Amino acid sequence: MRLIYTALLILLCTCVRAQTDGTSPPELAPNTGGVGGKLTEAGSEAPVGFANVAVYSVENGEMVGGTTSDIDGNFTLKNLPFGDYRLEVSFIGYEDEEMLLELNNGERFIQMGKIDLSQGGATDLDEVVVTAERAIMELGLDRKSFNVEKSVASSGGSAEDLLRQIPSINVDLEGNVSLRGSGGVRFLINGRPSGLVGTDPTSYLKSLSSSAIERVEVITNPGAAFDPEGTAGIINIVLKKKQDDGFNASINLNAGTGNKFDGNLDLNWRKGKFNSFAGVSARYDERFFRGYRDQSGTLGDSLFSRYFTFEGDRLNRSQMFKLGTEYALSDRASIGIQGNYQLETGSNSNLRTTQFFDSENTLDRTSVRNETEPSDETDYEIQLNYNQTFRKEGRRLTGQLQYSQNDESEIENYYEVITDAFGAPYAPDGRQRSPTLEDRTRFLGELNYEQTFGDFKFTTGWRSTIEQLETDAAFQIFGGGDYATVDSLSNLFRYDEEVHALYATIGGKVGKVTFNAGLRAEQAYTTSNLLEPNPEVFNNDYFSLYPSVFAGYSFTENTTLQASYSRRVERPRAWALNPFVDRGDPFNLRSGNPFLLPERINSFELNLQQQYGKGTLTGGVYFRQLTDIISRITRIQEGGVSLSTRANLDRGRNYGVELIGTYRPTNKLDLTVSANGYRSEIIGNSDDENIDQNGYLFSGNVQGSYKLPWDVQAQFTYFYRSPGVRPQGRIQAMQSLDLGFRKDILDGKGAVTLRVSDLFNTRRYSYTTETGGITTVSEFQRESRIAYIGFQYSLNQLGRGDREERRGGDGGGMNDDF
Repeated sequence: MRLIYTALLILLCTCVRAQTDGTSPPELAPNTGGVGGKLTEAGSEAPVGFANVAVYSVENGEMVGGTTSDIDGNFTLKNLPFGDYRLEVSFIGYEDEEMLLELNNGERFIQMGKIDLSQGGATDLDEVVVTAERAIMELGLDRKSFNVEKSVASSGGSAEDLLRQIPSINVDLEGNVSLRGSGGVRFLINGRPSGLVGTDPTSYLKSLSSSAIERVEVITNPGAAFDPEGTAGIINIVLKKKQDDGFNASINLNAGTGNKFDGNLDLNWRKGKFNSFAGVSARYDERFFRGYRDQSGTLGDSLFSRYFTFEGDRLNRSQMFKLGTEYALSDRASIGIQGNYQLETGSNSNLRTTQFFDSENTLDRTSVRNETEPSDETDYEIQLNYNQTFRKEGRRLTGQLQYSQNDESEIENYYEVITDAFGAPYAPDGRQRSPTLEDRTRFLGELNYEQTFGDFKFTTGWRSTIEQLETDAAFQIFGGGDYATVDSLSNLFRYDEEVHALYATIGGKVGKVTFNAGLRAEQAYTTSNLLEPNPEVFNNDYFSLYPSVFAGYSFTENTTLQASYSRRVERPRAWALNPFVDRGDPFNLRSGNPFLLPERINSFELNLQQQYGKGTLTGGVYFRQLTDIISRITRIQEGGVSLSTRANLDRGRNYGVELIGTYRPTNKLDLTVSANGYRSEIIGNSDDENIDQNGYLFSGNVQGSYKLPWDVQAQFTYFYRSPGVRPQGRIQAMQSLDLGFRKDILDGKGAVTLRVSDLFNTRRYSYTTETGGITTVSEFQRESRIAYIGFQYSLNQLGRGDREERRGGDGGGMNDDF
């Protein structure tokens, strides 16, 4: 076998030399050489810009040079010491390409000519023994891709924990995700919308194991081919997948302090025209939380104050199953079907103590309220995918049908004891509960076609989504030996939404400018229907156009300027529309608003990408113009009770600066630094109250990876967010430090990891609100200092005959689904 490998290596070297075209080599330092070439898309011959090109020493596997292709696909690496090298080309959405080089006095500069990149994922080559990790961050034309498969942070914890490590992304203590400081983030799974994410992505992110994620793509200004929903942009979570022939299996096991366990097993079998896969994962996560709320103000002519403390525990258990297969109908067509099924149960408990003080700051009474909330949730999703290429190169047709359903039930139980200042019962003990049943169904259908004309590519497509959510929420009071429903405080609510879209884009190159322009037309039908207790219907049907434009200009092979514009929309979700009042905290109520309008966004960006010897620097400015802003508004009711709801504010602006840099000073150390500073301006009125709010916010992230002795990889992540403003209040600064270690074992097939999140226990959310003459100072902390230990193992049994059969076909492109 080694003799075969050696012969193949010699053959590859010979093929590489045969591609020189006589182009005059660049000026080279003494005793050094270089390599150059042009990257093109297989079939269409379109240039592939901003791809990663790296050169590794065959002798020791260390990277000795790297660059990215320019906007025309050209690349040049020079001043490489004489020796044997492996050239690796990688880019998002294309298969990796690897080839061997030998630089010497006789052949100092090798001109590769055109290197065709095939669409698909990375391919592992039997012939190459030395492997290398992909860069932590890869820059694409419309996105930043963060490779986390080998990250220490991806071991143990959930997807929510992992997203905290990614530049540009912020996750608060409740799991709400924002991008560059703005909410309204759209989530995709493997490039497609998923019913498992549902209307509340925080639940999915908590249940998805971080060890199942290969990379995270951040798209802050998506084009017309993407769904325009989401104020801030798109986060695409790409799950790990196997493409090797034969049988493949991987297992991940993790345990964390404070009763936290998760594991997953993924199986893949690829034989002939079939590629079948299955997986199972389970998660058990228990976390405490605690906090306080200090309120003071005026009711009538009297001063008052209240002091709340709360502490509790949140337990989540989930199991997820996936099963699917892909069949190659021909060399140019494939069809695949896949299913996902998830079970989730939860049990939350909270002990809430409230002290009431009069105008003399004397204790008047105390409330001790015990809250428990068991919940059950079932999700399933079925997808049918089709992929077709044509005899004439540069044409492709893809289609998808998807159906998903979500059923969730929960019961909030409240037991309250109120005593006077001397501890005597102030009122009879009170028991209440609020059972809720929620059912959601969703259908998606889409068809996409692309065709290449010389240096230009045209794409067009159709997508329709039909969604219905029904919520039956009740409020019940215990009396007479049983619970009785209070009809006036209960409701039955249904939300229907249909969105039908057509889009077209055209892209290509004119001179030194690469461009892509598109237009998306959407017709939306939405209905908020309050069925009980007092029937009320609000229809909001609207037609909208969503244009997008992207342009890039390459000054040199290492310096590129990009500009983009897109129009987006933030549609209110069902939970924000449902007028049911959540009375979990009797003095801080929460409710939806069925009359919300969609928020409109015009987004502009300008970015400069600079590649230099040992790193990259991306700097950009962005501006978002918003109308009908969907914002949380708090109003004071009778008795000093606050009601938090949603409302449309007139308009606003967000503008900021973002910097992301990567630096590799040595072969053992990698650094990624990011910083985002922006100003938010909100102009609006709600119930004759002026909600104008202006302010600045800054956040930064520093991540480092260092190779210790005994091949132990160490990694740290430091996060800081400055104080800032929000409607009707301010937030305080927050920071945290994560630390982890990884050691490969079992000849690289396995690994053990140890990491600690929030090492100094500083991840606390503090804020102040001022409304209706009442000032509230609050702090909330969810358990975040957690130590994890993990084990990963991968088994790959490849068949060479199967491999050659696969390489001869189209590949289908369906592997991205899992």
